[in-house]
Amino acid sequence: MRDEEVVERLRAAGCVAAEAEADEMLAASPDPSALDRWVARREDGEPLAWIVGATTFCGRRIVVEPGVYVPRPQTEELARRAAALLPDGGRALDLCTGSGAVAAHLAASVPSAAVVATDLEERAVRCARRNGVTSLVADLAEPFRPIAALEVITAVAPYVPTDALRLLPADVQRHEPRLALDGGDDGLELVRRIVEAAGVLLTPGGHLLVEVGADHDAALSSTFTEHGFEPAAGWF
Repeated sequence: MRDEEVVERLRAAGCVAAEAEADEMLAASPDPSALDRWVARREDGEPLAWIVGATTFCGRRIVVEPGVYVPRPQTEELARRAAALLPDGGRALDLCTGSGAVAAHLAASVPSAAVVATDLEERAVRCARRNGVTSLVADLAEPFRPIAALEVITAVAPYVPTDALRLLPADVQRHEPRLALDGGDDGLELVRRIVEAAGVLLTPGGHLLVEVGADHDAALSSTFTEHGFEPAAGWF
């Protein structure tokens, strides 16, 4: 299959970055037959990262196994901010780690830090371990209670309200794991639990960085206050 054929098929399937995706498939495919199968999977809406087995996050290659939530580019800012706040020799916990992309960035950016991650899904934890992340199958931070010794906690928890899942792109609804998307009635069920846990586990002056929807700041204000947090100006 010629390069231009791959691009045209991807473009016809609605891929907005058809050229870049074609380049990635062409570079990674072992043979023309595999490439044809890969393009067909992408035409069906399967995430590119599942097809080629990896994605780029904060400039490093992250393994992403099929069925594991694909880290988004917008999450890179959270990872970079968290790394900047993590002191040498510090301790960090990444919740809902998925592929372990955020935790891997923290560990690479601050090699002297101890970085641990958790996820409820065994396949996600397996994937995170492939990315060099020390990770556990667990319900959020339960294995760490009542230890209060962390400088940084990060989380990209599901935050899409259940009723809004039907508004997500069709390929996301068809392929990506619902457990990584569904945040309950208002999208914040797990986020509130994370804030509560962080209030116990962080050292005084520690930092919680959590990704939420653009309209969630007001809804979370009282939760942060209740558990002793002051949101950083301009971070919502």
